[in-house]
Amino acid sequence: MLTTYFTGLTLMATLIMPIGMQNAFVLNQGIRRQYHLFVAGFCSIADAVFMSVGVWGGAKVFNTNPWLLTGIGILGAVFMYYYGFLSFKSAAKGGNNLNGEHKNRNFKAILLACCAFTILNPHVYIDTVVILGGFAANLTVEQRPWFVLGGVSASFIWFFGLSLLGQKLAPILSKPRSQQIIDFVIACMMWVLATYLLYYVLTN
Repeated sequence: MLTTYFTGLTLMATLIMPIGMQNAFVLNQGIRRQYHLFVAGFCSIADAVFMSVGVWGGAKVFNTNPWLLTGIGILGAVFMYYYGFLSFKSAAKGGNNLNGEHKNRNFKAILLACCAFTILNPHVYIDTVVILGGFAANLTVEQRPWFVLGGVSASFIWFFGLSLLGQKLAPILSKPRSQQIIDFVIACMMWVLATYLLYYVLTN
């Protein structure tokens, strides 16, 4: 069973480690120290739910209804263009004010962003439901819980690691000038990823 556990951990790690919109969001919230542990926990739990759905048969839903991923991808791209615009607007203003009052005022926005970066991200479904779910189809009923546990472990380690890394770098990167550069980079990244996402869902 340990072999199955580490298979799930390794496979999930290779899928979530490449930089993407969700990873950038988690890291940036760590730098801002704005509910960063909540964000890491939200993303990890979401991965656990989606992976469980995929392992126990959810992949069939996307295989038989490919339009679902297309619709999610289009909505996700629209959100990413908008989020990129907000980041660019923040960069143009010279970075954000990262005081405590600003943090409390933005909890709802952070929660909505967590939902959007997760629910409107087709790569989350492709990684956790389609790929991991498809792999788990070859496993026995006894092996599947261990496979899911391995994948969930990788997700928790990665997202909390990113969040704590951002927190560690916060004294340097939370300065207005640094945050301005980060916001600009994130804006460009979101626009590029949104364009790629539209191309991907409309040509597949």
